[in-house]
Amino acid sequence: MPFLHFSTTKTMDAEKKAALSTGIMECVKLLPGKPAERAMIRIDAGCDIFRNGEIAECAFMETIYQKPLPEESCKVYIEALYALAKRELDLEIPQCYFAMVDLDTWGSRGTLH
Repeated sequence: MPFLHFSTTKTMDAEKKAALSTGIMECVKLLPGKPAERAMIRIDAGCDIFRNGEIAECAFMETIYQKPLPEESCKVYIEALYALAKRELDLEIPQCYFAMVDLDTWGSRGTLH
């Protein structure tokens, strides 16, 4: 169950957020062993994200998950996220950043894993 946190300076209504969430879930399917239907997705739209001291039109997404993933799967996933950001938010590659964070420990189902 990955946790995905997507922040953007773009404003979005609930319908647009739902469409973005669905697109992110499709991208999660590219990660082996990470069930998209169990992904937790937080979308923060209309945020103040500064670059060079000014609010920039951009997006940042962090994917947090347990146990390392194959590098090639991560590459395909990131490239799919870039395409999604272009399609859904009209953001170009230099406007988007994506972080992959794998954790050695993870708490779920009432215990530490």
